[in-house]
Amino acid sequence: MTPFTYSPEPHVRRHGPQGYADAASYRPWLRDEFTFRCVYCLFREQWGRLRGTFDVEHFRPIASQPGYRLSYDNLLYGCTACNTGKGKQLVPDPLTALVCGDVWVNEDGTIEGRTRQARRLIHVLGLDDREYTEFRLVWLEIVGLAAREDPELYRKLMGFPIDLPNVARLHPPGGNSRPEGIEQSYFVQKQKAILPETY
Repeated sequence: MTPFTYSPEPHVRRHGPQGYADAASYRPWLRDEFTFRCVYCLFREQWGRLRGTFDVEHFRPIASQPGYRLSYDNLLYGCTACNTGKGKQLVPDPLTALVCGDVWVNEDGTIEGRTRQARRLIHVLGLDDREYTEFRLVWLEIVGLAAREDPELYRKLMGFPIDLPNVARLHPPGGNSRPEGIEQSYFVQKQKAILPETY
Protein backbone atom coordinates (compact mmCIF):
# COMPACT_ATOMS: atom_id res chain seq x y z
CA MET A 1 0.00 0.00 0.00
CA THR A 2 1.45 3.36 -0.99
CA PRO A 3 0.69 6.47 1.08
CA PHE A 4 0.10 8.50 -2.09
CA THR A 5 -2.60 6.51 -3.83
CA TYR A 6 -5.52 8.76 -4.62
CA SER A 7 -9.09 7.50 -4.38
CA PRO A 8 -10.19 5.32 -7.31
CA GLU A 9 -13.45 7.27 -7.65
CA PRO A 10 -14.63 10.84 -7.07
CA HIS A 11 -15.38 11.56 -3.44
CA VAL A 12 -19.06 11.63 -2.50
CA ARG A 13 -19.67 13.39 0.78
CA ARG A 14 -21.16 11.26 3.50
CA HIS A 15 -21.71 13.97 6.13
CA GLY A 16 -23.91 17.05 5.95
CA PRO A 17 -23.69 19.14 9.13
CA GLN A 18 -25.27 22.58 8.88
CA GLY A 19 -25.67 25.77 10.82
CA TYR A 20 -22.38 26.27 12.66
CA ALA A 21 -21.43 29.92 13.22
CA ASP A 22 -17.81 29.42 12.16
CA ALA A 23 -15.96 27.16 9.74
CA ALA A 24 -13.69 25.72 12.45
CA SER A 25 -16.68 24.00 14.07
CA TYR A 26 -16.89 21.72 11.04
CA ARG A 27 -13.36 20.36 11.68
CA PRO A 28 -14.33 17.01 13.31
CA TRP A 29 -16.70 16.27 10.45
CA LEU A 30 -14.09 17.18 7.84
CA ARG A 31 -11.38 15.11 9.52
CA ASP A 32 -13.62 12.05 9.25
CA GLU A 33 -14.91 13.00 5.80
CA PHE A 34 -11.42 13.20 4.31
CA THR A 35 -9.81 10.34 6.23
CA PHE A 36 -7.48 12.47 8.34
CA ARG A 37 -5.32 13.67 5.46
CA CYS A 38 -4.96 16.59 3.10
CA VAL A 39 -7.40 16.34 0.22
CA TYR A 40 -4.73 17.73 -2.14
CA CYS A 41 -1.35 16.17 -1.30
CA LEU A 42 -2.49 13.29 0.97
CA PHE A 43 -0.30 14.36 3.92
CA ARG A 44 -1.59 12.42 6.92
CA GLU A 45 -2.29 13.57 10.46
CA GLN A 46 -0.19 10.64 11.66
CA TRP A 47 2.93 12.17 10.07
CA GLY A 48 3.03 15.40 12.04
CA ARG A 49 1.47 17.53 14.69
CA LEU A 50 -2.25 18.04 14.22
CA ARG A 51 -2.35 21.55 15.66
CA GLY A 52 -1.32 24.12 13.09
CA THR A 53 -0.79 21.56 10.32
CA PHE A 54 -4.30 21.25 8.87
CA ASP A 55 -6.80 23.91 7.84
CA VAL A 56 -10.50 24.01 7.18
CA GLU A 57 -10.19 25.10 3.57
CA HIS A 58 -12.78 26.86 1.41
CA PHE A 59 -12.94 25.37 -2.08
CA ARG A 60 -14.79 28.42 -3.42
CA PRO A 61 -12.83 31.35 -2.01
CA ILE A 62 -14.86 33.40 0.45
CA ALA A 63 -13.26 36.59 -0.89
CA SER A 64 -15.17 36.17 -4.15
CA GLN A 65 -18.07 33.97 -2.97
CA PRO A 66 -18.84 34.83 0.67
CA GLY A 67 -22.17 33.02 0.54
CA TYR A 68 -20.31 29.69 0.69
CA ARG A 69 -18.31 30.61 3.83
CA LEU A 70 -20.20 28.20 6.11
CA SER A 71 -21.49 25.69 3.56
CA TYR A 72 -20.19 22.23 4.49
CA ASP A 73 -20.04 21.14 0.86
CA ASN A 74 -17.65 24.03 0.16
CA LEU A 75 -15.26 23.04 2.96
CA LEU A 76 -12.26 20.77 2.57
CA TYR A 77 -9.60 19.42 4.92
CA GLY A 78 -6.19 20.46 3.70
CA CYS A 79 -2.69 20.93 4.99
CA THR A 80 -1.56 24.49 5.56
CA ALA A 81 0.97 24.30 2.70
CA CYS A 82 -1.64 23.33 0.10
CA ASN A 83 -4.17 25.80 1.48
CA THR A 84 -1.60 28.59 1.24
CA GLY A 85 -0.64 27.52 -2.30
CA LYS A 86 -4.24 27.60 -3.45
CA GLY A 87 -4.97 30.92 -1.76
CA LYS A 88 -7.94 32.71 -3.33
CA GLN A 89 -7.63 31.00 -6.71
CA LEU A 90 -10.46 29.13 -8.34
CA VAL A 91 -9.19 25.63 -9.10
CA PRO A 92 -10.66 22.35 -10.33
CA ASP A 93 -12.52 20.42 -7.66
CA PRO A 94 -10.01 18.02 -6.03
CA LEU A 95 -12.83 15.62 -5.19
CA THR A 96 -13.26 14.88 -8.89
CA ALA A 97 -9.92 15.94 -10.40
CA LEU A 98 -7.58 14.06 -8.05
CA VAL A 99 -8.62 10.46 -8.55
CA CYS A 100 -6.44 7.44 -9.23
CA GLY A 101 -5.94 7.09 -12.95
CA ASP A 102 -6.14 10.85 -13.46
CA VAL A 103 -3.26 11.52 -11.07
CA TRP A 104 -0.37 9.22 -10.29
CA VAL A 105 2.61 9.39 -7.93
CA ASN A 106 5.72 7.58 -9.18
CA GLU A 107 8.30 5.73 -7.10
CA ASP A 108 10.70 8.67 -7.40
CA GLY A 109 8.13 11.01 -5.82
CA THR A 110 7.16 12.78 -9.02
CA ILE A 111 3.48 13.32 -9.73
CA GLU A 112 1.66 13.10 -13.06
CA GLY A 113 -1.68 14.56 -14.03
CA ARG A 114 -3.32 12.67 -16.84
CA THR A 115 -6.23 15.03 -17.41
CA ARG A 116 -6.29 18.78 -17.97
CA GLN A 117 -8.03 19.37 -14.64
CA ALA A 118 -5.56 17.23 -12.71
CA ARG A 119 -2.59 18.94 -14.38
CA ARG A 120 -4.00 22.39 -13.61
CA LEU A 121 -4.59 21.54 -9.95
CA ILE A 122 -1.10 20.05 -9.62
CA HIS A 123 0.41 23.16 -11.25
CA VAL A 124 -1.54 25.73 -9.21
CA LEU A 125 -0.75 24.02 -5.91
CA GLY A 126 2.84 23.36 -6.92
CA LEU A 127 2.48 19.64 -6.24
CA ASP A 128 5.07 19.03 -8.97
CA ASP A 129 7.64 21.35 -7.36
CA ARG A 130 10.93 19.92 -6.16
CA GLU A 131 9.95 20.43 -2.50
CA TYR A 132 6.77 18.35 -2.84
CA THR A 133 8.58 15.71 -4.91
CA GLU A 134 11.26 15.35 -2.21
CA PHE A 135 8.59 15.26 0.49
CA ARG A 136 6.78 12.40 -1.24
CA LEU A 137 10.01 10.51 -1.94
CA VAL A 138 11.08 10.71 1.71
CA TRP A 139 7.72 9.43 2.91
CA LEU A 140 7.65 6.66 0.31
CA GLU A 141 11.05 5.54 1.63
CA ILE A 142 10.04 5.84 5.30
CA VAL A 143 6.81 3.92 4.83
CA GLY A 144 8.55 1.29 2.68
CA LEU A 145 11.28 0.81 5.28
CA ALA A 146 8.71 0.54 8.07
CA ALA A 147 6.72 -2.04 6.08
CA ARG A 148 9.84 -4.18 5.70
CA GLU A 149 11.48 -3.70 9.09
CA ASP A 150 8.98 -2.45 11.67
CA PRO A 151 5.35 -3.54 11.22
CA GLU A 152 4.22 -1.65 14.34
CA LEU A 153 5.69 1.61 13.05
CA TYR A 154 4.10 0.92 9.66
CA ARG A 155 0.69 0.57 11.34
CA LYS A 156 1.21 3.88 13.13
CA LEU A 157 2.25 5.71 9.97
CA MET A 158 -0.47 4.25 7.77
CA GLY A 159 -3.21 3.80 10.36
CA PHE A 160 -5.88 5.99 11.86
CA PRO A 161 -5.26 8.56 14.61
CA ILE A 162 -6.13 7.66 18.17
CA ASP A 163 -8.56 10.56 18.59
CA LEU A 164 -11.22 9.55 16.09
CA PRO A 165 -14.05 12.11 16.31
CA ASN A 166 -17.34 10.73 17.52
CA VAL A 167 -19.57 12.67 15.15
CA ALA A 168 -22.65 10.86 16.48
CA ARG A 169 -22.34 12.98 19.62
CA LEU A 170 -22.21 16.23 17.69
CA HIS A 171 -25.38 18.24 17.18
CA PRO A 172 -25.00 20.80 14.39
CA PRO A 173 -27.34 23.78 14.97
CA GLY A 174 -28.87 23.36 11.51
CA GLY A 175 -29.05 19.57 11.64
CA ASN A 176 -27.35 16.97 9.47
CA SER A 177 -28.61 16.52 5.92
CA ARG A 178 -26.81 13.15 5.63
CA PRO A 179 -27.37 11.39 8.97
CA GLU A 180 -26.72 7.99 7.41
CA GLY A 181 -23.06 8.96 7.13
CA ILE A 182 -22.60 8.66 10.88
CA GLU A 183 -22.77 4.86 10.59
CA GLN A 184 -19.89 5.04 8.08
CA SER A 185 -17.73 7.19 10.37
CA TYR A 186 -14.40 5.79 11.45
CA PHE A 187 -15.32 6.05 15.14
CA VAL A 188 -18.35 3.80 14.58
CA GLN A 189 -16.25 1.42 12.49
CA LYS A 190 -13.79 1.15 15.37
CA GLN A 191 -16.63 0.48 17.82
CA LYS A 192 -17.86 -2.31 15.56
CA ALA A 193 -14.32 -3.71 15.25
CA ILE A 194 -14.36 -3.31 11.45
CA LEU A 195 -11.89 -0.45 11.21
CA PRO A 196 -8.89 -1.60 9.15
CA GLU A 197 -5.45 -1.27 10.71
CA THR A 198 -4.15 0.75 7.78
CA TYR A 199 -5.52 2.67 4.82
